[in-house]
Amino acid sequence: MKLPISKDVVQNKIVTTISIAELLRLMGRSGVWVFIPIYLLEVRSIPYIEIGILFVLSGIAAIPVSIFGGNLVDRVGRRKIALLMPPMLAVLFFVMFLGINFNLSNLYIYSSFVLFAAVATLQSVVDMVIVTDSTNDIDRIDAFSLTRIGANVGFSLGPAISGFVVSYNYAILPLIPLISESLGFYLFYKYINYNEAPPQAEKSLISFPRGDNRFLMISILLSLAFFATGPWAYILNQFLSKIDLIPNFIIGLLFATNGAVVVGLQLPVNRLFYKTDDMKRVAVGLLIYAATFVVFGITRNIALLFLDVVFLTIGENVISPPMTSVIGRIAPEGRRGEYYGGFSLLSNFVSPFSPIVYAAMLAFFYRSPIILWGLIGVICVALAVAIPLTRRAWSYQETTLSRTDQVPGGKAG
Repeated sequence: MKLPISKDVVQNKIVTTISIAELLRLMGRSGVWVFIPIYLLEVRSIPYIEIGILFVLSGIAAIPVSIFGGNLVDRVGRRKIALLMPPMLAVLFFVMFLGINFNLSNLYIYSSFVLFAAVATLQSVVDMVIVTDSTNDIDRIDAFSLTRIGANVGFSLGPAISGFVVSYNYAILPLIPLISESLGFYLFYKYINYNEAPPQAEKSLISFPRGDNRFLMISILLSLAFFATGPWAYILNQFLSKIDLIPNFIIGLLFATNGAVVVGLQLPVNRLFYKTDDMKRVAVGLLIYAATFVVFGITRNIALLFLDVVFLTIGENVISPPMTSVIGRIAPEGRRGEYYGGFSLLSNFVSPFSPIVYAAMLAFFYRSPIILWGLIGVICVALAVAIPLTRRAWSYQETTLSRTDQVPGGKAG
């Protein structure tokens, strides 16, 4: 029988646990990420640039977490760090609730939003290390795809739920991730317990793979890819709300469509690209992003916007799993926390510029949507072209896929 995903991955308790935890986390966080900027715009009259700066501060706060946190994972142990993150996040979401519910100073919302992004960065690093530890090279794309599907089931539910919730009371918004983080803690405590490598108590907390030129080039290219696709996360919700005047519940459904398409098409897309080099997949995904960004500047039709989100998500399905798995492919086994932390560090040096650059573009070009989204599309195309042109600097040996359930038409079981 044909399988769209490896049986080993489906039966891997650790991978499935992380996938369910990601579902719960994103169900709560996605609503915060989408609607807190809209809350700041509509309720507190915060300008675009200030919201962009808030995203910048989130990225800057993640920089020290990336380098120290990655090495901390190697030094202390994966499970210990994984269990520490949910309580910290729950506290931050409670502070956000207090700030909104009691109309306290903006500082309550800003500080919890910035620190939430930083703590979530370390949680992401430890999850990637655990998935890499518990899978082999052949299964890793499938494993990261499964965790991504879990996250996007949550992402498809989160904005839809939050879009209706905020119509009643914005204060309820941070309570959703507070509850979901508590449930995620229970799952990790009960099911994430495996024979991980012994903690490296002597390891420096500031170790960085600076001598690995291949790692550096791949990390820079992937970081720029995050930058190029940033408008989807940082300004599209504001653009749809303030420029297109689309109601919040429709915006929530648009983002929910993104999550639903990930769930439905991620594995078929993997099968289509199973022979394609990881970095080539990133380039193809960027080209799809470019085309869909241009459409946002052309149409105001709701039905066409939903269709465009479907195609954008296909590009996301092409690009996202290899952006995660390629680091695990080149990282030495005993230094995976260091490598993933190093990659997170480099991406967080680049990604803070994404919200401020795109927020400035939105503020400057909001009367000319075609120019705004056309320029964003050009950035994606330029990076897509740069990836194959720099291959000599980052080339690595791909793992040959020999498992029959990975090849279209193969049989298993």
